[in-house]
Amino acid sequence: MSRVRRLLVTERIFFVTVNLRRSIPALKADEDPLILDALEQSRRKPGFMLCGDVLMPDHWHALLGVPHPLTISRVVQRVKWIAARLLNRRRKTAGPVWQHQFWDRFVRHGRELAARFEYMHLNPVRKGLVGSPAEWRWSSYNNFSLEAARVAECPIQVDYIRL
Repeated sequence: MSRVRRLLVTERIFFVTVNLRRSIPALKADEDPLILDALEQSRRKPGFMLCGDVLMPDHWHALLGVPHPLTISRVVQRVKWIAARLLNRRRKTAGPVWQHQFWDRFVRHGRELAARFEYMHLNPVRKGLVGSPAEWRWSSYNNFSLEAARVAECPIQVDYIRL
């Protein structure tokens, strides 16, 4: 298996995709809070920014702001480790949960950031899980609503940025 060499850049916003291993059953709705909890626990200590996210049954996407001296590899490794522990404990299983590699790309400008948000938030609609992004509870989409009640119902609060 080849090892992906990642740039050791920081102070960027990264769009990441993390997939479940093929042998692992899909996430159920009652397990989604565990992944959000892993994101919350992970961002507390190292202090990275969670700019947006969406949880799908077999993968998740996030826009993460990585401050120096952290790297995206370290941030994602920590989230995956905590989420795997929580899922294994819930499922009474053991072993790796996530694919070894993950996909990442750093966001270069505002147009690309908007495109990544759109891709991420429309993912549940494209997969036929809901009719509109606002209906998918496991997404940061409603964090950007102008209605305070919809923002308050979000299961995790994001860090707002401006490019």
